[in-house]
Amino acid sequence: MFAVIIIILVIWASMWAFYKFMYPRPPKSMMPKEGDVITPRQCNFCGNSLAEYRGVLETKPIMAAASDNPIDANQELFFCNYEHQADFHAGKIYDPHA
Repeated sequence: MFAVIIIILVIWASMWAFYKFMYPRPPKSMMPKEGDVITPRQCNFCGNSLAEYRGVLETKPIMAAASDNPIDANQELFFCNYEHQADFHAGKIYDPHA
């Protein structure tokens, strides 16, 4: 019985060390700071969901005459990263297998 308990403790300790090594905590610079918007948004290029503070938010003013609703005076585009933003404006189509 003593051997079984020792084996379980050894396996638990080795698994704990393995997960500590394989999945470390992210650096504090990657964590949200006070005032960051953490609501998930969908990328306009690939459709992946990402917290707003982690991506690129682009606001484009729309012509007032073209908009029927004055509240919709700005159009917000959201992208995962700058590469997706550049590809979106270049007119490329998202291919997940490329």
